Amino acid sequence: TYNLDIAKERATTFFQAGLRLVRLLNQDVTINTVVLALLGDFITNEIHGAENAESNELTPTYAIVAAQSLIISGIEFFLEHSKYEFVIPCHSGNHARTTLKTRFGNENGHSLEYLMYLHLAAYFRNEPRVRFVIPEGMHSYLDIYGKTLRFHHGHAVKYGGGVGGIYIPVNKAISQWQKGRRADLDVFGHFHQLRDGGNFICNGSLIGYNAFALSYKLDYEPPRQTLFLMDKKRGRTCVWPILVEDNAQG
Repeated sequence: TYNLDIAKERATTFFQAGLRLVRLLNQDVTINTVVLALLGDFITNEIHGAENAESNELTPTYAIVAAQSLIISGIEFFLEHSKYEFVIPCHSGNHARTTLKTRFGNENGHSLEYLMYLHLAAYFRNEPRVRFVIPEGMHSYLDIYGKTLRFHHGHAVKYGGGVGGIYIPVNKAISQWQKGRRADLDVFGHFHQLRDGGNFICNGSLIGYNAFALSYKLDYEPPRQTLFLMDKKRGRTCVWPILVEDNAQG
């Protein structure tokens, strides 16, 4: 089951638990900046046709407004209860597009999420502790302590449902991208599963296991998000799941 009430509960849990984890880490290391990556697919939309149109609680425009409200609330919660600065890379997912098929050449021009990111940046334009990174292309890059992180939604990785999971197609994609601009770590979502591949981190999802995952025989995974620490001397050190559902906490 997934609806507006559950979405709000899980989003609230994510921001609250995320702040608790950051504070816990902050007891042993100095943390000044939090990178809050908005990696896309904040709405289901109607790209899969009649099935989504029948089952979605909100039409796409209303859904993106609801998602925007949850994100604003979460960022304001962080600002009110901490002194951290925030860098927010923003990437459009495939679900928020207004076209039947993805148009990689002008994806942002057909994305409700790109519009949402511009609204978020305008909303926080007078907040000096918040910096949005909204790229025109598929990738954005962020340098942290001499390491380069590449952010994207993940839908350019073509996963064919192989026995090895996403690892082989992700590494094939990364090897090609490295020829254009090198990165030490790729960070993306899209696949609704938390995976630490060493040179990449794939985020989990709020929506969790559903009919789509069941029909495609995907691995079961509770709804969760991801937090990882970049250490000044050691680079990326630890990765934590942020569980966002009560019955997933046990």
